[in-house]
Amino acid sequence: MTIPATTTAASGFRSALLLLCSVLRCSVLLSSVPLCFLKIAAVAGDAGAAIDPAAYDHPVRVACVGDSITFGVGTADPAHESYPAQLQQLLGPHWQVVNFGVGGRTLLRKQDPLDLRPALDFRPDVAVIMLGTNDSRQATWDRHGAEFTGDYTGIIAEFRALDSHPRVWICAPIPLFPGQWGLSESLLVGATIPAIRSVAAATGTPLIDLHTALLDAKADCLDQVHPNAHGAHRIADVVAATLTGHEVPAAAPQPR
Repeated sequence: MTIPATTTAASGFRSALLLLCSVLRCSVLLSSVPLCFLKIAAVAGDAGAAIDPAAYDHPVRVACVGDSITFGVGTADPAHESYPAQLQQLLGPHWQVVNFGVGGRTLLRKQDPLDLRPALDFRPDVAVIMLGTNDSRQATWDRHGAEFTGDYTGIIAEFRALDSHPRVWICAPIPLFPGQWGLSESLLVGATIPAIRSVAAATGTPLIDLHTALLDAKADCLDQVHPNAHGAHRIADVVAATLTGHEVPAAAPQPR
């Protein structure tokens, strides 16, 4: 059966008219939405999209969550030379970066878990989590390694449940060269980082690959684990570029 051309044209006209009405309705609806809600939508964005401080009515609160590497062990002055401190210098006054690193802490909840409450109480807009180094001991992994992905998923969920609706990034930890105190680079590469990648994929959480970025940083990790001020600056560079979506004009690197 042949459909008359006039029928086809009329059908096409009706479809176009309906589409136009739909667009107009959406425009009217959007014009009635308070600006604050539009800002929330802009802030949420894609999980790994760059952050625009202009979308916030306060300095963007960044919680750097981690262990002794985040705290700044290995630097002469963690308050000024840790990677969170140098990240603050790179990002500038429209950001508020706070260091929630605690030495010796694991991601695994049944080992030496980091107390998340201070970071959660900060109500961050952004959480950058670098944990897993202290989990990379064979005895620890043998006891609790099977719980790693579930524990990490739970930590991410705790941050996402906050009323500040933080954007969360998780990090593949920096390399061990090759590690001491029972810490193992082979275990970090062979088990811990693959588990972190799995969590990132399963939860839709963007990953910052600090391990690859600092593969050549052995000279900056004098005790084979903790970066000095120069190594911490390199971490801050990568994190700053990730959060902003572009290379941040670098402050002068701290001396080795």
